[in-house]
Amino acid sequence: MGPFTFSDWPENGPVPLGAVACYRPSGHFHGALLQDFDVLVFLIFETLSEEIQLHHRVDDGIHYQLLSLHAEELKRWIVTGEHRSLVHYFLQGEVVNDMTGQILRLRQQVERFGQPFQEQRLFFEFSRFLHNYVEAKRHLTEGHEMDAYYSTLKSLHHWACIELVQKSVYPEKTIWNQVRVHSGQVYKLYEQLAFSQETLRERVELVLLACEFSVMSKMAECSQLLIRVLRSRRMAWTMGELSLHPDLQYVKTDLPMVVRKLVYRSLIKQWPRESRKGAPGVELRYSAD
Repeated sequence: MGPFTFSDWPENGPVPLGAVACYRPSGHFHGALLQDFDVLVFLIFETLSEEIQLHHRVDDGIHYQLLSLHAEELKRWIVTGEHRSLVHYFLQGEVVNDMTGQILRLRQQVERFGQPFQEQRLFFEFSRFLHNYVEAKRHLTEGHEMDAYYSTLKSLHHWACIELVQKSVYPEKTIWNQVRVHSGQVYKLYEQLAFSQETLRERVELVLLACEFSVMSKMAECSQLLIRVLRSRRMAWTMGELSLHPDLQYVKTDLPMVVRKLVYRSLIKQWPRESRKGAPGVELRYSAD
């Protein structure tokens, strides 16, 4: 990769697992990420004191932007869809150093979009879909049509991601181009919501109705991660225990709502158990057959 090497890396500092380089094509401006830098370098670490570290350097007239991040942080982005541009560049860049082969294996996992990423991403997208769907219905009931429209658009976006993930397609930053190819139904609803001549309220109601019948029918399939966790032991789980489970760390905020919805649809069971001495009421626990 030219002058970039690990030869001058601090001896007392952590050594990267590897590096991925993205080059500015033909010397042209390439968006806010690369800015006026010639090369963006991802340095992936097994352990790192901070989540993300950013450094700028110049060698022989070549300007580098070095992005140091923890491998687990990158995996979180892949599951949650955060920092889509960064994930895109990581997947498209050149692997210039891979000391243990972990960088290449991670990229292959994402490109094939197999387990565990597929199961985790599917449950994450469903939880975010459900959150925005409920918000949209509440806004509509209260007469806040613009807020209902915005929440409906976000729920439709998560529905689009669900459709892609179920086809083992990793959702990219240009998701509507992907959806046009892989799910004509969702794309038509997107066009209906954004461009039809009906009133704003009518457009929102139509899409929410489609969400109710199409996505809710996928609830069991989308929630297999949670159901698998519930089945992993004989004793029923408290909500506190579920929120601490490492496989569910990305859906902590929406987990109570999803659990209640699954109970309502009889997909999981709810069990009352007496609380500790002196505590009021009974504690609810959850299990799956």
